[in-house]
Amino acid sequence: MAKILIVEDDLDQLSIRTQLLEHAGYEIATAQTAAEAIAKLPGCQLVLMDLRLPEAEDGIELISWAAARARIILLSGAEPETPLPVDEFLIKPCPSRKLLEAVARCCAHS
Repeated sequence: MAKILIVEDDLDQLSIRTQLLEHAGYEIATAQTAAEAIAKLPGCQLVLMDLRLPEAEDGIELISWAAARARIILLSGAEPETPLPVDEFLIKPCPSRKLLEAVARCCAHS
């Protein structure tokens, strides 16, 4: 099964997403900052991330760095002002089923 890097600065949300995806059988790595995520990205097929880490600029930096290395699902409370090179964009709050479907689609194409 694919290895997914979850990047979220809210520890409760990070824990919930980790449990959900581990239960679905995925191998999970986690990060709370863009810098930590960049260090943990090698070997991950998918990045599931928040845009604000804690600032939107941090998320944009991570997307720029990761776009050529992994598929990206962006999970955010609001749509970004400009288009970003991500594979899926989901609005928070996102139902678990919708998130799992997006992850499965991205992992099938990685």
